[in-house]
Amino acid sequence: MPQEQLGEMADVDRKTINRIENGMYSPHLDKVFQIADALAIPTRDLFKTSNTSIHR
Repeated sequence: MPQEQLGEMADVDRKTINRIENGMYSPHLDKVFQIADALAIPTRDLFKTSNTSIHR
């Protein structure tokens, strides 16, 4: 999904979406909920990692 489309759906600026994706910005919790809602996923899924070693 393009950043612009996600930004529109989540009511978050496209530049902010880009900064979050690149690890340059840590969003406030309200923005995290907005993005998860826009993606129709549980909020916790935004925090999942592929590194299974942290689940020991």
